[in-house]
Amino acid sequence: MRKTLITAGLLGSALLTSAAMAQTSPAPQPSAPTSGPSEFITRLSPGSMLVSDLMDQDILGADNKDIGDVEDVVLDRNGRVVALVVEIDEGLGDRTVALPLSAFQMNAGDASTTGSVQTGTPSAARNDDDMRIVLTTPVDQLKSAPEFDDDND
Repeated sequence: MRKTLITAGLLGSALLTSAAMAQTSPAPQPSAPTSGPSEFITRLSPGSMLVSDLMDQDILGADNKDIGDVEDVVLDRNGRVVALVVEIDEGLGDRTVALPLSAFQMNAGDASTTGSVQTGTPSAARNDDDMRIVLTTPVDQLKSAPEFDDDND
């Protein structure tokens, strides 16, 4: 009797182990993404803009005086804009600094400063004069701001 119970126990354990191992098999690999026409963007959506539209744009202080221009854009590894690299005019130190995007307010040239990109209708023609970039950081802080090193030297 004891031998039968031990044999039944071992047989049951073997069956349970094989069932458990079958459940832990590797997950199937996801299929390759399909590409189709729905993945293409044919025009800018309202409120969006091209990075090239930012390049060389004037940066204004709170007093609407030109303090420099956009030299470059810093992206994180996810492709999100995290900073603008600004070439500061001679009167404020004649150097390049990077400031987080939160230090700027961007809006249409004729709109009040709201901190967001505002555009007219999607079909409206846009030019460089439509965008205003205002630095919300006090301009005096730019004089002592460290220079941006894009080579990490």
